[in-house]
Amino acid sequence: MKTEGLATSYLNATQLSVLALEGGSVPNGFKVKGSKTALLGVLMKRFKVVGLAWRLIEVDGLDGTKRSIEIARELPSSDVMMLGGISYAGFNLVDPLKLVEKLGRPVLVVVEEPPNNEAVKAALLKHFPDWKERWRVFEELALRAPVVKVEPYEGSYIYLEAVGLPVEEAKRIVKELIRWGRTPEPLRAARQLVKGVTRSLLKAVRSDRGI
Repeated sequence: MKTEGLATSYLNATQLSVLALEGGSVPNGFKVKGSKTALLGVLMKRFKVVGLAWRLIEVDGLDGTKRSIEIARELPSSDVMMLGGISYAGFNLVDPLKLVEKLGRPVLVVVEEPPNNEAVKAALLKHFPDWKERWRVFEELALRAPVVKVEPYEGSYIYLEAVGLPVEEAKRIVKELIRWGRTPEPLRAARQLVKGVTRSLLKAVRSDRGI
């Protein structure tokens, strides 16, 4: 599958259709295996939201990648996918390599703090009997897409892992999609919107439980 250079024909990144994925928070009292929270996909083009889709994912489950693929296939096709990390709902992982394989589009992982995979591995070893399966996602991503430091503004940094796209092209896209702060606009929108979805879900659950 050849995805390298997919976005190079565009004059600027705002012309791209970008699907950003973000996960909802898991409130105290709900952080138990089997509980669920939202995973939201926001499709954006020219800084406008043109599509939304969401799924429930299990806290510390293994369905994150599957649900992400469902979200992507429900929406009109995007040029690029963007993740605000690969771990949602605790340690429910979304595998960027699997997304590229199944969907045939580049995936950019953008975070505001440098990834600490050693701390992640220690947590997995401590809490998960299936830690090897989960650690494999981090390990394979690190081999395929080393972390790159990006400076959108002088003295301000974010961290990027690009799968299926040349690093310099990925850096350009990320920079051009930032309007405020350090977060690319599709991820910023997804982050804000999933908060509302999560609040609504929490109210519904508490109502059902008579809380």
